[in-house]
Amino acid sequence: MRDEDYNTKFKSGTELLQGLFESGKNPLSEQFIRWKMWSRWEEIVGPTLAKNTEPVGWQWNTLLIWVPHSTVMQQMQFLKQNILQAVQKAYPQLAIKDVKFTLDRKQTPKDGTVKDEAQHFIRKMNR
Repeated sequence: MRDEDYNTKFKSGTELLQGLFESGKNPLSEQFIRWKMWSRWEEIVGPTLAKNTEPVGWQWNTLLIWVPHSTVMQQMQFLKQNILQAVQKAYPQLAIKDVKFTLDRKQTPKDGTVKDEAQHFIRKMNR
């Protein structure tokens, strides 16, 4: 076989792992997609919404989004459809059908260094 044949038939390790994680069909993929969504949140919903929200996770095709205060939660109800459409466009493999807002932030990373480490990992995977 020629070298060109190998290049078209085989993927790099990074491409293979990323495809495996993004497929949504294994236990690791959910956490990978969750971290990727969290690291790209500003890009997905825009800087204004990203300042007051963070994705927490999803259950039964419902995305849970943290908000800092009940008044923000009320305001977000008006933007619910826009957020849902943006997430569906960015992550169609999740089949998200609804968005719910929560004041519970237990599952969101609190330390800025964790966010930096996750973003660094994601950037390396995207190369």
